[in-house]
Amino acid sequence: MEKVFALFVLIFLFCPCAFAQNIYPINDKSGGGYIDKNGNIVIAQNYGFTFNFSGNYAIAQNKNLKYGIIDKKGKTVIGFNYDELLNLSEDFVIYRKNDNFGFIDIKNNKISEPVFEKMKGFKEGKCAIQKGGKWGFINRKGETVIEPKYFSVSDFNEGLSAFSFSEHTTDGYMNKKGEVIIEFKDNKLEPRSFREGLAPIIKENEKSCSYINKKGKTVLDREKLSPINLYCGSFYEGLTVFYIDQNPRKITTGFIDKKGNIKYSKTFDIPEDVSEGEFSAFDNFSSGMAQFTLDYKTGYINRKFKSVIPQFYEFARDFRGDLAYVKFENKEGYISKKGKWVWEKEREGM
Repeated sequence: MEKVFALFVLIFLFCPCAFAQNIYPINDKSGGGYIDKNGNIVIAQNYGFTFNFSGNYAIAQNKNLKYGIIDKKGKTVIGFNYDELLNLSEDFVIYRKNDNFGFIDIKNNKISEPVFEKMKGFKEGKCAIQKGGKWGFINRKGETVIEPKYFSVSDFNEGLSAFSFSEHTTDGYMNKKGEVIIEFKDNKLEPRSFREGLAPIIKENEKSCSYINKKGKTVLDREKLSPINLYCGSFYEGLTVFYIDQNPRKITTGFIDKKGNIKYSKTFDIPEDVSEGEFSAFDNFSSGMAQFTLDYKTGYINRKFKSVIPQFYEFARDFRGDLAYVKFENKEGYISKKGKWVWEKEREGM
């Protein structure tokens, strides 16, 4: 029994996911602050504007519109001395100065002077940077680890980055050493990142796509999937969106799994004021919920593909943990997975 209790204590202390809770930015006439999933204010609205947390830290603005960094207790960890901070990730944040970019760490150590034309933010310990019009990568020390020689690169996802040497092509995928792991003979492809072990491969001027694994093997082939037109997005929570064109004014859409099996589908009439190529109904899953939009109104379905929040909202974001940000008639704010308002304010721009 003592061993079991000791194991529980170790999990409690050292598992970062066991008791972690999201907190959510709120911004209204009172200022910027943060709430928990129940709508309780956990960081007072003492700021000019607040942004989402990335890990344990978030970018915020003070009342003078200067940027700084705070933690989840509302403690200032980087003073509000910056004209602009952006893309906080992996405890590094990018700053802009004179139209160039550099980055600092969470202790406000300046790791890089503003010498880059563009920066994407850190993913898996590497940051894509543009210099001389070309893209490459630096590490957390600001050292160049992959020379900027590419027309485009994707962020590293699952250890691989898509790269190209010219517009509207993908030449392959490289690892964090810059070594080519997957090379394409036909480079008329659009780059997409790996997610959940697969990456969509989209041929130029085609609606449909194939998916490859990290060895470059095609595991979902466009020919075998025909007449399914894949959304050509990444897999989220094991599923991605597909479409089948029934006739000029009907469309079937839903979700397939990684084997190409249709897990859910529904057929819709395409509204007269919407072209066939613009019609969409479902978005990918996030935190067990997916948006469902028809006639410019959005609701949410769950993993059983059941409507759990009716189509009320003129604007809706994905669920991030327990809450999603929506706009409805004269108000906007956060709703729970039961569709109940947790925090709201008068809708801006009304």
